[in-house]
Amino acid sequence: MDILLVLAAVLGVPALLAALWYWSSRHNKRGNVRRGATGGMLGVVDEIFRPETHQAVQIQKIQQELPAPAPAPKPKS
Repeated sequence: MDILLVLAAVLGVPALLAALWYWSSRHNKRGNVRRGATGGMLGVVDEIFRPETHQAVQIQKIQQELPAPAPAPKPKS
């Protein structure tokens, strides 16, 4: 009986994670463009094990949200 519980846990946890990832990726849309869900799931791992990568991703997100710089004024002649 114990082997069945271990087998269910060993096979159930990856299956549950795969189902969660699939559900999240299906519901993660912006317009007609589908965005992957793995970025969010792996962001936690990056934050713990690779803080430099996590910081770089945060900086890239901020830079994408910044407005474009205003055009330079034309010189008066």
